[in-house]
Amino acid sequence: MEAVSRDGSGAKFIAGRVMNTVSRSRYGKRAAANMTRDLRPARNLVSSTIDPEIKKRLDQTIQEARQALEVINEDANNLAAEEREIRAEEALFKKTFDALEARKKVVNNQKKHLATLAAKIETNKNKLRDLENAPSVEDERAKLKKKLFEISKKRVRIVKEYTQLIRAAIADQVEATRCGLEFLQVGANKNALETLCQEKDEKYQRALAEFEEADQIFVATKADAKNKRDISLELVRKMDEEFQQQFAKMEMDGSVHDRSVNDLRTELDLQRANLDMISLTNPGVVEQYDRRQKEIEALTKILEDREKSTRKVEREIKNARDRWQPALEQLVASIGKKFSAAFDRIGCAGEIRITPHDDYDKWAIDILVKFRDNEKLQLLTGQRQSGGERSLTTILYLMSLTEEARTPFSLVDEINQGMDQRAERAVHNSLVEVTCKPDSAQYFLITPKLLPDLDYHERMKVLCVNNGEWLPETPGLGNMNCMIENFVQMNRDRVSRDRSSRAG
Repeated sequence: MEAVSRDGSGAKFIAGRVMNTVSRSRYGKRAAANMTRDLRPARNLVSSTIDPEIKKRLDQTIQEARQALEVINEDANNLAAEEREIRAEEALFKKTFDALEARKKVVNNQKKHLATLAAKIETNKNKLRDLENAPSVEDERAKLKKKLFEISKKRVRIVKEYTQLIRAAIADQVEATRCGLEFLQVGANKNALETLCQEKDEKYQRALAEFEEADQIFVATKADAKNKRDISLELVRKMDEEFQQQFAKMEMDGSVHDRSVNDLRTELDLQRANLDMISLTNPGVVEQYDRRQKEIEALTKILEDREKSTRKVEREIKNARDRWQPALEQLVASIGKKFSAAFDRIGCAGEIRITPHDDYDKWAIDILVKFRDNEKLQLLTGQRQSGGERSLTTILYLMSLTEEARTPFSLVDEINQGMDQRAERAVHNSLVEVTCKPDSAQYFLITPKLLPDLDYHERMKVLCVNNGEWLPETPGLGNMNCMIENFVQMNRDRVSRDRSSRAG
């Protein structure tokens, strides 16, 4: 009852003359319940009237069919016996055929063996005939001597060629030795030039230090001279009016500056003689004048020495600047040309300039860019351009430096952040073009994302780093190469299925 009502909807079945109706309760545990009732006797199709003639005819037909079946069974038995006899004969014939095949195989093998023996006999006959027709021992000896002579001549020719090759190798070795010595000489010259450059640089540093020291002394001397000039002017103002007018006239007409040191010394000696002729002269004034004269002479000499040192340092600075400034300008011009070409490829404009200054610490390279047609070239600053524009300018400047740099590798991190898709695509394609050349150094680009359908090169290698709180412990799970291969294979299978469905 449980099996009949396990679907939960109930069932009905008949056992003998009893009909069983199984149902389940709608409440609680939905227990099964069985209700039975007796089947009533049938009232329709219970009694039937059969025609005796039809029944007799049908019985006769059945009897005839049974007799025909017996005849057929007897024929089938006879055919089975004949089949057994035929199969026995077939087995006998097969055994006879196999025996004939084995004899045929043996006969064929014997024929092959006879053919082989006949060929060997013919070969031996030919050898015997050749031996019978062979020349005499003297002829063979003469023939061998001739052959040995030819071989000797060939060996002599080979020895001559080998000798020529040895001489050529010796000449090449001499040339290689000479090149090696020249290389060593060039290396020694290079080391000597480096040492000389280092000594020149040390001299330049010492000259620069002396110049700075002289400049400090010059400034101090200038201040002292100015102080003494002020004192002299103060003394002039204390003189009488006639002396002041004479001094002012000399300053106005420039005569005070026209006289040389010897003229001033001569005038000083003359005035000293005049002072000596005056009996009422104060001795303290003459001593003060002599002391100041000596101070002026000492300061003048110091000033002249410092001016000479200054001119010497200026000449050395100019010579050094004439050596490195053209190379610097040529290098910056080469980088600027590549930088401008990179900006032209993305539809913008860029330029690099050198900004010189009297103070070498304030020399700078200015980067000027233009990202819109209605703008002029503007200096790249942290306030005027956006972050994406500054990133774009930085990576293009670094790529321009790549061909000039001699570093083993370069690395940039998330340089494409903040760029629009057009700029990022143009920068990536330019980066591939510049860094994938045969003579380019190794270049690392670290980025959390890239645009689809970018240009790639066979010299590039893409490394995908999986990082997070959970990583699979199963070896090979999460392998990017396997995932890509599976994805490509799935696409190929899908295309094949689509083609098969269209063909069907």
